[in-house]
Amino acid sequence: MNSINPRSPNNGEHYPTIAGSGYKHLYHINSEYNSRLENVTSFTKLVFIQLLVTPKGMDTKHLVAIVDTNSRHRDMVAEALLSFYTVHAYANPANAMSGMLLSPPKLILVGQRVGAGNGAHFIRELRREKFLSTAPVIFIIDNEDFRTLDTIRDLGIKDYLVKPYHRSALINAISKQLNGRVEHSWQDLPPTQRKALQGTLSAFNGIADDIANGNPLPYGTVSDSCDAIVEAVNNDELGSLLHQIKDHDNFTYVHSLRFSAFMSLFGKAIGLPKEQQVVIASGGMLHDIGKMTIPRALLNKEGALSPGETKVMRNHVTTSQKLLAASTPIPKGVSTIVGAHHERLDGSGYPCGLAAPALNQLARMAAIIDVFCALTDRRPYKRTAAAHVALETMATEMQHRLDQELLVRFKEILLDSAEIAA
Repeated sequence: MNSINPRSPNNGEHYPTIAGSGYKHLYHINSEYNSRLENVTSFTKLVFIQLLVTPKGMDTKHLVAIVDTNSRHRDMVAEALLSFYTVHAYANPANAMSGMLLSPPKLILVGQRVGAGNGAHFIRELRREKFLSTAPVIFIIDNEDFRTLDTIRDLGIKDYLVKPYHRSALINAISKQLNGRVEHSWQDLPPTQRKALQGTLSAFNGIADDIANGNPLPYGTVSDSCDAIVEAVNNDELGSLLHQIKDHDNFTYVHSLRFSAFMSLFGKAIGLPKEQQVVIASGGMLHDIGKMTIPRALLNKEGALSPGETKVMRNHVTTSQKLLAASTPIPKGVSTIVGAHHERLDGSGYPCGLAAPALNQLARMAAIIDVFCALTDRRPYKRTAAAHVALETMATEMQHRLDQELLVRFKEILLDSAEIAA
């Protein structure tokens, strides 16, 4: 396995570098709970944890294809999307068809000129190809003349861009298409899961609008949506719930939902009543709201951050606290999770550099779950760590930063969840 560096401490976030070599880690996780891992049954449980809590696949970027005879525009698109997606660029229709059949893209961008013909003709050919016909298409046109617009309507294209356009418009159009397909699939889910996903996404998007408009945060709406998360967790539907968001393109939303679900699972395991599970799940959904004020390009930047960028990233905690302070009364548990999830027992965390004596059990739980989710999340700037590798890293490289007794308990909770789901 290649080295994984999900925002190392000098890179804005406080997570370790992971280097591993596949499934050999299954046998070296921690002696405290090795007694639970007996023979092949325990091996199966650990593999199931991987399937249960880690986004599917190790390739963290969606594949987007650009088909355009205009080499300048083709190169511009590839460069613009580099931080967010894997891009395959094609200059002519024959190469595009053969290449996309070998590596089917999640979405296809088509220029107005493709080979000797026009983009509209190529899109019609795509619709006839069985394995590419359902891929969403964004048509990039030179101008909005009536003939072109009539063609777009005839082809049933939902999104198109007109040159010149901003990079943000291109990224937003792609994200809208990818997320729309994921969210549409939620309609067929069992009621509790559907309510949890649709409710939290609506609340999350509402928070972004409220921040932009200077309005107080709708805590009641967030709490109501997290009630459904708690219900899904208590119904042992965690694995299915998390599976439904693995391809969603809003990484902050996905991270927050995973954080919320694992906080609820932790709360259930230690015997918290449902009301308190909802509080800590709500804290999970709100813990990174300050990141909504940070440009997406910085959130997804590959490589090391500059000192200035690191400061901006770390300020998301303080921003989150200010946003909560300006809202209706927020439960203390929510404020603790939001303010302390980046603090560490050895005082090396932020924003306050609090050490063990100042960090209560809830703050320590939040730190464990934030690190676990960050390591196992799908992000464009890193490869996804397998759950067992993340757990081992947290028990070794972060043994002085994280509460090891709670970490062992968290591992046991994941094992129990795997046993239930199996």
